[in-house]
Amino acid sequence: MRTFEPRDLPRIVRIERESFGEFAWPASTFESLALASPRLFLVACAGATIAGYSIAVRSRHGAELVSIAAHPRYRRHHVASALLRATIRKVRRSGASAMWLMVRRENAGAIALYRRFGFVRTATVPRYYEDGATGWRMRLAFD
Repeated sequence: MRTFEPRDLPRIVRIERESFGEFAWPASTFESLALASPRLFLVACAGATIAGYSIAVRSRHGAELVSIAAHPRYRRHHVASALLRATIRKVRRSGASAMWLMVRRENAGAIALYRRFGFVRTATVPRYYEDGATGWRMRLAFD
């Protein structure tokens, strides 16, 4: 696990497209996030290959996990779990009192992952996503 480096961008964008299809973020979004939150833009590697990434953005009261994805070849290999664990650890060390995220209501796999780490649903947001899908806001409070 390491922080994002500019040379990672093409592989991150490829993972993003393979994970989110037509709703994938452009490279410019990742460049902006890398500038805004360099210490919380993490990359998981399997040898020399980038297996996944996570990005959190710190705010006054906590941090938002804005994106997390594993390359399809590395799904079910605990890449997302390792990324989430490392992100939570870094956010806690930064002095945040909580971490939150949005997830598609129908994304059972992601919801199960977040619940295993202690996230709880705090709100349902109809039509949150571009395609009109409902989102769940989930939150993890740090003691």
